[in-house]
Amino acid sequence: MQNLALIKLGGSVITFKDQVLKANTEAIDGISKALAGLDVPIIVVHGGGSFGHYWSVKYDMHTKPDAYDPHGVSVVHESMITLNQIIVNSMIKSGMNPYSIAPPAFTTGHKAIPSKVKQLYVMAKSKVTPVTFGDVVHVEGSKYSILSGDALMSILARVLRPSKVVFATNVDGIYKDMETKELVGELKLSKAGLVEFSKVAGADVTGGMQRKVKEAFKIASLGLDVMLVNGLKPDRISQAVTGKLEMGTIVKGRR
Repeated sequence: MQNLALIKLGGSVITFKDQVLKANTEAIDGISKALAGLDVPIIVVHGGGSFGHYWSVKYDMHTKPDAYDPHGVSVVHESMITLNQIIVNSMIKSGMNPYSIAPPAFTTGHKAIPSKVKQLYVMAKSKVTPVTFGDVVHVEGSKYSILSGDALMSILARVLRPSKVVFATNVDGIYKDMETKELVGELKLSKAGLVEFSKVAGADVTGGMQRKVKEAFKIASLGLDVMLVNGLKPDRISQAVTGKLEMGTIVKGRR
């Protein structure tokens, strides 16, 4: 396990998902300030929200490799570059040293290039913060595929084994009950490492959160704890990284 914080910024935090191509600059700036105050190597992954996700739906693009509309491939990718630039520029203003990196720089299709992934950690240790993102990636021939930010978290965690893994979403964590907002404080893997994601520990896990929990369990199976926190309250991200988390859900790594 390495002294490294791997942090995912969900699309629901950094954009307004009900407004096309609308970044939540207030949330982004708050997160940038919080991250700037951390004294630990950081790698940031972010989702697409109302940028890449909006266009991938419009062009009917999925994680399954296929010969998708070439124009759609271009539009989805460029929308992610646009969102990435908003985030990177916010980090620069906060005093950080972000370095934008598209997934093909360290992956081939949906598989890691270990030497390139390890290079991200070397950069992070030198006080330059790699910032990557979910994107549409070339697989082979005329086939492309959506590689989500959540999937990137698993890819990076498997190679780097970071000491802190944080998913920042637009809710406080995983709820036992959506109406009462009672949180599941801690989840543990079963011996088989399997979980029915729609009903994990009696919790309400659907939609986008279901995908995050699925990846969180993959990462936990590596023996790493994973924290799900509210990114709209940036201090929660800081607390998760510094080991002082007051509110959120921890998926315990299998020991």
